[in-house]
Amino acid sequence: MVLGTSALAAGAMASLVCLALALAFQNGGNWFLPTFLATLIWGAVPAMVLAFCLGAPLGILLQPVRNQWLHVAAFGGLGVLIGLGLGALGSRPWSSSDPTYLLSAALVAGGSLAIGRLAVWRLVRVDPEGRQSHLSA
Repeated sequence: MVLGTSALAAGAMASLVCLALALAFQNGGNWFLPTFLATLIWGAVPAMVLAFCLGAPLGILLQPVRNQWLHVAAFGGLGVLIGLGLGALGSRPWSSSDPTYLLSAALVAGGSLAIGRLAVWRLVRVDPEGRQSHLSA
């Protein structure tokens, strides 16, 4: 299976929109739109960097796997790991022991990445011979 770089970027943007929506709904009220827009603006570059530094290698490792649900689960797991790491880095010393904070960060990031991978489901080309291909445009 081959997923091009443009599809990788589209999946990263879909994940970023899901993350922005989740954060905006958490803030709610009058802060919904500012939170949503700020997350989109400030998160675009980090989303692309993470997509190409972590998502592309994971996609290359998953090329021989033909079941796309396993791809969605793997990207969701990658999101959980990223969420745990960023949640641990962003937590204050007195809240780092709060498992609810870390769990919510992990689930939001994992869900966002899984939805981003689902968004590009139809853009995957399946090689009938099962040969591995390079990441292409």
